[in-house]
Amino acid sequence: MTRGALAERMRLAAFVAGQGWRLLLAHLPGLPLSLGRVSIPVPERLLIAPQDLRTGDATRASEIYAGRFAFAGKIALLDGRTPFELEPPSHEWAQTLHGFGWLRHLRAASTTIARANARAIVGDWIRNPGEARAIAAEPEVTARRIISWLTQAPFILQDADHEFYRRFMRSLARQVRHLRRSAIAAPDGYPRLISTIALVFAGLCMSDQSRLLKVSQRRLEEELDRQILPDGGIITRNPDSLIALLLDLLPLRHAFAARNQPAPQALMNAIDRMMPMLRFFRHGDGAFAHFHGMGHTAADQLATILAYDDARGAPVANAPHSGFQRLDAKGSVLIADTGVAPP
Repeated sequence: MTRGALAERMRLAAFVAGQGWRLLLAHLPGLPLSLGRVSIPVPERLLIAPQDLRTGDATRASEIYAGRFAFAGKIALLDGRTPFELEPPSHEWAQTLHGFGWLRHLRAASTTIARANARAIVGDWIRNPGEARAIAAEPEVTARRIISWLTQAPFILQDADHEFYRRFMRSLARQVRHLRRSAIAAPDGYPRLISTIALVFAGLCMSDQSRLLKVSQRRLEEELDRQILPDGGIITRNPDSLIALLLDLLPLRHAFAARNQPAPQALMNAIDRMMPMLRFFRHGDGAFAHFHGMGHTAADQLATILAYDDARGAPVANAPHSGFQRLDAKGSVLIADTGVAPP
């Protein structure tokens, strides 16, 4: 073996030994999350539609219909084009666009025009698949798009013709196949967890997906046990991830019930651990402590989640696994970061 060949092998070994192994595996054709074969046929129908706990705003539907797409602090005007033809004003704007979470605003309007607009935009995306764009193909974005389409399917597909219905189903199956291969490349924390959650949703909602559900459910159990700490925190130590994850984990629990299937114990345990941590990170005014990327607190989303908290107990004072401490006395709250930097 030449020195050059040996050096190349050593570089490859170092790459695989580090984080690069995830990206390498993600680009191997047909490699699913479980490293085993999983067939994902085009579903004949959707069995259930998940709940959407995020609040829709009907006024935003009017803006979207007028060609004004305001996401992530940036505004883009269509001027007769589809949103997918635009140069994105920011990476975050493009992630939101291709994630389709904004479909909930059109559903909140609940008008024939809003439904036709939603179907037209989804149809534009299907005709020019966004997976060809790097941002749209990111595991986290693909996962959000799959969940959004499943959640809003009753709204989108109402009165749709058979051709659109079949194109919608084929596109969903294609996106699930893509996520099945790429999810392993998602970083720890919210991106990895939401990718796995989306695959479980797909297994529950799409017909003829028993194998996908079995494999994805097992992987979700592993990820929840690994990433949700015993005190209810997450390994990235970002409080915002708790809110974002619960907005999907709670509907996922409901989806298992809707299919008359027992929810995985790991899912139930994770929710039970995470709920008290929501109260732990809240200041007296209801806002969340700003640690490790936490931004503005969406009060409506937080209130929705806390409505599902049956225990409604006082927050704990010590979160040793997450690395936070809380002092609460006479109306004053101090939350301190006493842990190490997240991985």
